[in-house]
Amino acid sequence: MLHKSKLENVTVGADPEVFVANHTGTITSAIGNVGGSKDFPRPVTDGGVQEDNVLAEFNINPASNKIEFLYNMNSVMSSLKNILENKDLQPVIIASHMFDKGELESYGPMAMEFGCSAEWNAWSGREMPRPQGSKVNLRTAGGHVHVGYDDPNKADSIALVKMLDFVLGLPSIEIDPDNQRRKLYGKAGSMRYKPYGVEYRSLSNFWLSSDDLMSWVYDTTLWATNNLGMLPEFLELVDNKTLNKVINKSDKQSARAIIDELGIQRIA
Repeated sequence: MLHKSKLENVTVGADPEVFVANHTGTITSAIGNVGGSKDFPRPVTDGGVQEDNVLAEFNINPASNKIEFLYNMNSVMSSLKNILENKDLQPVIIASHMFDKGELESYGPMAMEFGCSAEWNAWSGREMPRPQGSKVNLRTAGGHVHVGYDDPNKADSIALVKMLDFVLGLPSIEIDPDNQRRKLYGKAGSMRYKPYGVEYRSLSNFWLSSDDLMSWVYDTTLWATNNLGMLPEFLELVDNKTLNKVINKSDKQSARAIIDELGIQRIA
């Protein structure tokens, strides 16, 4: 099945994760301090919040324009911050943290649970292996982008994720200071199929740190939905094996070279 060259009636949402720190700035656990779960998020204005492993996660209502997207993001982040402050905690926008094994065990079984549903690779078409929380002490925070569109289907969703790897994934390597998260999550082509469209899972939470970065994510996502017809042209210039290697290894030098070759828009 061929993908469309443009998607219609697009909405953009997000479900990022953040770490939690105490009053001394020490990273700790969100378990028991936020409420909500994957199946039953805690409702807040413009979205919801929940606990995910030791992290705090929030989701926003889907937005049909950038003003709405920024408003929803800032609204729900503010709600989460207030919830944490009532527990003498604060959100921390970093993409990875290494815990001590004993510390993780002290937080209970939820600290060992990874992944609530299947994650797929758009390039291979295969399900991606899930990390085993009991065997690793690294915990990571994603900044996943959700895209809804008319007549959602696998061909369009796969094409969109591939395009987002070019226009969001590659430039993110220049901006995101973290180089540990992709040991567990965020590899090229990482996605989940959704009834309304698709979830792009390659980005960390780095883009939560400013309205400019949030605007860049929205604008670039919308550009990708309007320009899917350019994907074959991009792939003629940069093959998927090269793209996957650059993203998965967070290779900044190669990412810059590809961005320049393809004329991909950078964040100002």
